[in-house]
Amino acid sequence: MSDETEDTAAAATDAGGEKGGKAKKGKGNLVPAAVLAVGIAVGGYFMGGSGGAATAAEPVKPPAGEIATMEPLSVNLADGHFLKVGIALQLTEEVSLEEFGEGELAKAKDLLIEQVGGRPMEELATPEGRQALKEELVDGADETFHGDVIDVYFTDFVMQ
Repeated sequence: MSDETEDTAAAATDAGGEKGGKAKKGKGNLVPAAVLAVGIAVGGYFMGGSGGAATAAEPVKPPAGEIATMEPLSVNLADGHFLKVGIALQLTEEVSLEEFGEGELAKAKDLLIEQVGGRPMEELATPEGRQALKEELVDGADETFHGDVIDVYFTDFVMQ
């Protein structure tokens, strides 16, 4: 035997009482611990435990209520084009149409004109452009209406 092999065998015999005892015992505890750790991780994933992307999910929207529909209006776009656009606002369950009222629809019209006015027609002609506009309108509505509006729907969208 080489010097390294003899030293390893002697250390195992001295520490474990028999040849190779300690080496086997160490490996034997490591495998169940690894299996247990993998089992906990997999169980946590399937049970919805905290895992980076799962905790960064979108916040839960409150229950949807009535829909406030706004008459279409024309908005000037860049380069002499215009957009005839109508929207509907998804209210939360806690807000009725009567509570929302005409004054709130005036705020929605102002928000729409502010967000759309002056944009290039090419930007709004693509599905991605319309989706981006919708997301901006939802964010603006959330801020303007303090959480009473949870979604925005296009009811008309005609460009010329």
